[in-house]
Amino acid sequence: MIALQIKATKNFMNKLLLTEQFDSFFVEEASVTTFNAFHIDGHIVSEFFDSDERPSLTSLSAWKDIRPICLQLIKGKRSPVSLHIVLQAPPALIEKLAADEACEVDSNLIRSLVLNIRYDNGKVTCITGSSFTTFIPDKTVDKVWAAYIRKFFSTVGLDFEEA
Repeated sequence: MIALQIKATKNFMNKLLLTEQFDSFFVEEASVTTFNAFHIDGHIVSEFFDSDERPSLTSLSAWKDIRPICLQLIKGKRSPVSLHIVLQAPPALIEKLAADEACEVDSNLIRSLVLNIRYDNGKVTCITGSSFTTFIPDKTVDKVWAAYIRKFFSTVGLDFEEA
């Protein structure tokens, strides 16, 4: 687990809300506080869909589907009071990271790899995390996930420092 302090808040928020950079991630939850507090549970309600329309690969909504809603809640002249988003790595990324030679944990033991994004008092902090289907004392998954996020942020032009 690492905590990254984002150096340029506006740039980060633009990448998060106005581009497709984070669209491959899934949303566990999102909370936006503006004139009201809004909470989004990212878990798909399958009863909403006809049986042939139901998403079959995941139980979570993609960030690309939730992003416009969060953007609409934030739009305006004033910054939000706070924003908290919990993104999860897609299954294909989990498999890719588990296949890394530095990782000694099988992908089916990894329940989720998360990126907690918190905007508060004009600052953005991102914290990585992981959960497993069973107890695993090995921390290589956390290290591989943290390295991936550092590289991802650098690749998309996000400046950060370790908090």
